[in-house]
Amino acid sequence: MFRRATIVAALALSLFSLRAHAQDAAALQSYFTGKQVVVKIDMPGSQKGVDLRFNKPSPMDWKDYGNRIKQYGVAIRQGDVARITTIVLKKDMMEFQLDGGGFGTAGDDTKTSVEAKVVDKSDYEKDLENQIANTDDPDKKADLQRQLDRERARRERQNAINQQQAEYASQQKAQQVAQNRVNGGSRFNLRWSGSVPPNLNPDMVMQLLAQYVNFNATPPSPSGVVQPDNSAPPAEAQPADGENVPATAKLQKGMKMDDVTALFGPGKKLSESVGDGGLKTQVYSYDTSNRHVEVTYVEGLVVRYTISSNQ
Repeated sequence: MFRRATIVAALALSLFSLRAHAQDAAALQSYFTGKQVVVKIDMPGSQKGVDLRFNKPSPMDWKDYGNRIKQYGVAIRQGDVARITTIVLKKDMMEFQLDGGGFGTAGDDTKTSVEAKVVDKSDYEKDLENQIANTDDPDKKADLQRQLDRERARRERQNAINQQQAEYASQQKAQQVAQNRVNGGSRFNLRWSGSVPPNLNPDMVMQLLAQYVNFNATPPSPSGVVQPDNSAPPAEAQPADGENVPATAKLQKGMKMDDVTALFGPGKKLSESVGDGGLKTQVYSYDTSNRHVEVTYVEGLVVRYTISSNQ
């Protein structure tokens, strides 16, 4: 009887804990989802994001963080505004997802290579090999060998073409993956030993992330509610007929670095990393008379840029 009562009590406690956990998750989702924040560190372009382990004296493993930045590049740069897209509360961790949570989740194609289609020996080539092996006539064997050499050369040429096409497709695929990582967002993974703290609330989360995320990036509005700064930088004056178009209006994704240099002059390199497939990612800044421009390149092509006022 005592044992049965103990089991019932344990089940009731477990059910209570599950309900409390679900309530915490719902409250965190309701409070955070859709809000905008400013990140204080560069965020890796991966669903792995940044791990913060609160069972250690220092939550951040900076070596691991640096390795992820180097491997995946940067999706959200320090100082960027990011939107909280979802909060996921698990047994021993909380996912704090920004701008989609990071590229590499289920359904994302992260492969950066394309295999070349190999052309197998044709029946004709195999038949020539058999005929050569079964004839003793030198003239006939020589003629068959010439035919076999032509057939092999044809197959090897096609394999070489297929290999070139696969290499080109791999480059295109790797560039697409790199761009997807830049645009895919990132996340913080708040981890604990055993289980998340009981009654985890928004204030606790904001305190835990205060070193890495600015939740109050702009002054309060007249209503007293903190609002993210959604205003765009002042627009450049539109050129009248006959005037030159501003250089910033000519900047486009897909442009080569040389073309950007021709628009703005030599830029200042802010960072450089090598990601999947050996692709080089570089970030440069450029300044015009009234604009500050930051451009992200992958293998010398523009994949992302931001334009702000420098006044």
